[in-house]
Amino acid sequence: MLNKGAISAHPCLESRVIAHKTEIMGCDVVPVSANRDARGCLYEIYRQSWPNAFPTVQWNACASNAGVVRGAHVHVDYHEFYTLPRGRVTLGLADIRRASPTFGHSMQFDWAEHDGVAVVVPWGVAHVVLFQEDSVLAFGLSSYWNAEYDVVGCQWDAPELGFVWPSKSVVRSKRDSASGSYAAMLEHYEERSRAWRAAIGTAASLPYANQPAPDPAYLSS
Repeated sequence: MLNKGAISAHPCLESRVIAHKTEIMGCDVVPVSANRDARGCLYEIYRQSWPNAFPTVQWNACASNAGVVRGAHVHVDYHEFYTLPRGRVTLGLADIRRASPTFGHSMQFDWAEHDGVAVVVPWGVAHVVLFQEDSVLAFGLSSYWNAEYDVVGCQWDAPELGFVWPSKSVVRSKRDSASGSYAAMLEHYEERSRAWRAAIGTAASLPYANQPAPDPAYLSS
């Protein structure tokens, strides 16, 4: 079960068992299927027919050791569909889309493989993953990864994110360790968003069936 007692209270922090709808626009929780027996488990981690599951064009699997932190990152040009077939993590999500009705909201929760859920992370939602155990995070992307836009982030413990992290040693990449402030991330996100929209012509015409993620109008201009 998702651990609702591991997170301390914060004015912008949702520290409870997550529901299918969350406090952040477009960040939804999708039940996944797990077929367990004495040999282990076969996870059905993605079906496009599932509620709020958007079409994906690329899947990645991220294997990380206990104590690794990835983030804070935010994506400009794709949504992510997070699944956790192995391990236990703490996930922090923060809405940095100025035009979103949930701008400035954040949530944080423990998530383990046996919880049987996936998490939709839209573009414009900053995210941090703290790996509590050796884990595998598998995630689908709505567009192909493009290094030109995958450059936006800030320090994982920036106070503006609204997260509460344990006081312990963690392992981070050189990129994440050298990332800047929350304010710089917000400015960089908006600049890269404008560049992406200019490159594709318009973001407003992109269709998303059943609104699995925020309407592109929530990309700040």
